[in-house]
Amino acid sequence: MRKTVLLSFVTANFLLAADATISIEKLVVEAPSIVENSVQDMAVNSGDTAAMLSSTPGVSINTGGGISSLPAIHGMADDRIKTDIDGMQITSACPNHMNPALSYIDPTKVATIEAVAGITPVSQGGDSIGGSILVRSRDPKFAKDNKSVLTSFDASGFYKSNNHERGVSTNINVASDKLSFSYDGMAEKASDYKDGHGNKVKDTLFEQQNQSAAIAYKMENGVIQLKVGHQKVPYEGFANEYMDMLDNDATYENVSYKGKIGSVQLDANVFKQNTVHYMNKILTERTGNDMPMNTKAEEMGYNIAATVPLLNENVLKIGSDLDKYTLNDWWPHSSNLALTGMNPNTFVNINNGHRDRLGVFAEVFSQWNEKLSTNFGVRTDIVTMDTGSVTGYNTTNNDPVDATAFNALDHSKRDNNYDITASMQYKNSSTNDLELGFARKTRSPNLYERYSWAGGYGSNLTTLASAPIRMDMAMVNWFGDGNGYVGNLNLKPETAYTFSASSSWHDIKNKEWNMKITPYYTFIKDYIDVDYLGKATAGNFANIQLLQFANHDAVIFGADISADTNMWNNSKFGEGKIKGLVNYTRGYRTDASGSGLYHIMPLNTKISLEQLLGTWTNGIDLQSVMSKKTVDNNRNEPETAGYTLVDLRTNYKFSKNINFDFAITNLFDKAYAMPLGGIDIVNHTASQYIPLQGMGRSFNTAMNIKF
Repeated sequence: MRKTVLLSFVTANFLLAADATISIEKLVVEAPSIVENSVQDMAVNSGDTAAMLSSTPGVSINTGGGISSLPAIHGMADDRIKTDIDGMQITSACPNHMNPALSYIDPTKVATIEAVAGITPVSQGGDSIGGSILVRSRDPKFAKDNKSVLTSFDASGFYKSNNHERGVSTNINVASDKLSFSYDGMAEKASDYKDGHGNKVKDTLFEQQNQSAAIAYKMENGVIQLKVGHQKVPYEGFANEYMDMLDNDATYENVSYKGKIGSVQLDANVFKQNTVHYMNKILTERTGNDMPMNTKAEEMGYNIAATVPLLNENVLKIGSDLDKYTLNDWWPHSSNLALTGMNPNTFVNINNGHRDRLGVFAEVFSQWNEKLSTNFGVRTDIVTMDTGSVTGYNTTNNDPVDATAFNALDHSKRDNNYDITASMQYKNSSTNDLELGFARKTRSPNLYERYSWAGGYGSNLTTLASAPIRMDMAMVNWFGDGNGYVGNLNLKPETAYTFSASSSWHDIKNKEWNMKITPYYTFIKDYIDVDYLGKATAGNFANIQLLQFANHDAVIFGADISADTNMWNNSKFGEGKIKGLVNYTRGYRTDASGSGLYHIMPLNTKISLEQLLGTWTNGIDLQSVMSKKTVDNNRNEPETAGYTLVDLRTNYKFSKNINFDFAITNLFDKAYAMPLGGIDIVNHTASQYIPLQGMGRSFNTAMNIKF
């Protein structure tokens, strides 16, 4: 199956039913990009699900561990994006965000992954300002009738030469016409990769195992399904963080229903996930001493949405969602008693932290005539947060003043947020479509942004922040920038106002060629950025910057350009298609002249030429990234030089049951620094702010067998 990208804006496009009303079956809500999975994704991307979006307009990838990249939509990533996996919201349970939502589902389980930009329908995301990422695994399969049994078996294997990444996966299905059972398993392991100079980039190794099972029952008007899963990550190196992940153990249960009650389409699910997370150093890759850190989280919630056809060619969608999140984050004392700063007590970073969100929404889709359709929605989210008292490692060297001051404050918070979205699609002609959109979106701070306390609550904040040992601040950092962070109880929710327009041109049948231009502008009130406190003056963290989360207004603007066209179609050379993509994003604080927002991808382009010839699918991808000159001066973000990468790929179908992929990534073994890779802490000292190097040439293979 070929990777298919549907390039369109976030808006509603409705097809008229024969009776002049809109039926639910004919309602089509188009997203800007839906990527369908294929075995080829395994050959190129292997176990990193976020990398599947690397060719999507407006999306860039922030580098983390080998399976923990963070997709950014128009320069906004992580908690600013709503990530939904089969109706489950998964919050990163780590002060370094080493276990983001997409790390819990590997590409072998993904049927579709959809990136929705800032003009996101209210039904697809609340408590976010950058957009939504919606991941759906395979739907259950059923036999055709009550006299047959459906069975299928799917197995894949893949290998990358650069870092010796290897893995296997399997999918098993057994079903009658009413009952369906499936099992998915995947395991992979990788060593450190090498850059374009042939140098090993230490601390980029990882290992993971994922298992899940589902049982579904088909009723007269719907399907109810139970999914359970378990993830085990024995280790994952993070070259741009001070710590590594040495264990992540998570289990989940998800019960869903999709069906109809009369003329109403109903989608609902209830879920729960438990995560136990442990960080320390992979001592074979790092210098340093024992620094254990533990996190335990529980998350549960529900989603329910009803889609109701109305008169006069309108469709109403109403619903509610709940997310209850509990977090404990504590750091046991070091086994090295010589480290007096991390002894003799347990450091309590987040004590029984709660972040609960209740959302209610309504949106109306209207097809006014053959040319004009609209989508209007409103949403409210109530976010309540609280946490208990904290303690430091000791009463002499670290944090006693901060802990006392923090414990004396009221920690309870309540944010009453609301969102508004409005979009319009107009068919200007048979070859031109126009789209306009506006959104007001809000996001409340996460638990670490509000409640990380060490270094920010003493009577003399500047003196405390500049203390010789600031390990406690350096351990709160999910940005890969080598700085230390402290929370802020007074943070306000972020409010983003986004305006977007789009124009697309295509042939009459929209099959031969198309081109789309989408400029956008976002003003963010109370954007959560940082204030500078000082520098650590001695010890292993000497000269790192110490920062406190703080509200500042910001602006993000840019444009996405995408195009594709059929180049040829004949018996000798098969079919040929070329695709092009240009992304430009610029972000800055309104009160910081000359400084950009952190982790904004510079101007970049991607051109792909693909050939289909019989059972062969061949492709060449060329990605060019301009030099990164506009950086975040507050965080000492390094500049990076421009570069161009060339990848080759081919797919051969031996039969309908056997599929083989081969790819060469970074064909010319180009040495380059990743603009969104953060700084290399392991292979250099943090205070040097040397950007992390990208992977050199790699020969990748994947094979899939189906029965």
